[in-house]
Amino acid sequence: MAQRLLRAERKERTKADLIDAARCVFLRRGFHGASLDEIAEEAGYTKGAVYSNFDGKDDLFLAILGDYFRRRAEAYVGIVFDHGDIEDSYRAVARFWREANEAEPEWARLIAEFYVHASRSETLRIAAHEVRERGLDAIAAVVDALAEHHGVQFTLATRELARGGGALNRGLSIEQLLDPALPGEVFEEMHLAYMRGLTKPRGRVRRRDR
Repeated sequence: MAQRLLRAERKERTKADLIDAARCVFLRRGFHGASLDEIAEEAGYTKGAVYSNFDGKDDLFLAILGDYFRRRAEAYVGIVFDHGDIEDSYRAVARFWREANEAEPEWARLIAEFYVHASRSETLRIAAHEVRERGLDAIAAVVDALAEHHGVQFTLATRELARGGGALNRGLSIEQLLDPALPGEVFEEMHLAYMRGLTKPRGRVRRRDR
C-alpha cells in the first residue's frame, strides 16, 4: 500500500514538473515551435516520461491551459474580496488584467496560436472547448460571489459575462502585441467600461440566465 502511494506521489510530481517545464518552453517557443524533446530536457526527464503522463503535445498543452484558467480564477478570488466597494473591486481586476498581460504578453500569442491549431481538428477542438468551459465555470463562480458580496446583479448571465470578459482580454492583449505603444491605461479603462456597463443595483434588472 505504502509503495503504491509513493509511486502515485512520484507520478504526480513528475507530471507537475513536466507541466511547469512545458509552460516555460511553450511561452518561449510558441506552440508550434516547442518540442517534446526540449520540454523533457527542461524538466530533467526523458521523452518517455512525457508520453507516460500525456498522450502527446496537444494533451500536454491542454493541461497547461486548464492550469492557466485555474490560476486566473484563484487570483480573482483574492482580488474581489480584498475590497469593500464594487468600484474598487473592478479597478483591482482591471489593473490585474493589465499587469498580467504586460508581465507575460506571450500568453495572448500562445493561446491564440493553440486555438487556431485546435480548430482544425474536431476532436482537439472539443477537448479545448471543454477545458475552456471549465475555466468559464470557475470564473463565473467568482463573478457570482462578487455580485453577492457587493449586492449587485448583471444584465448578462454571469457565465456569459465571464466569456465576454475573457474575449475582451484576449482581444486587447493581441492589440498590444501589434501596438506595444498602446497605453496600459486604455486597456484598463476598456475593462472598467465593460464591467460597469453590465452592472445594476440588485432588484432593478433581472439577469437573463441561459
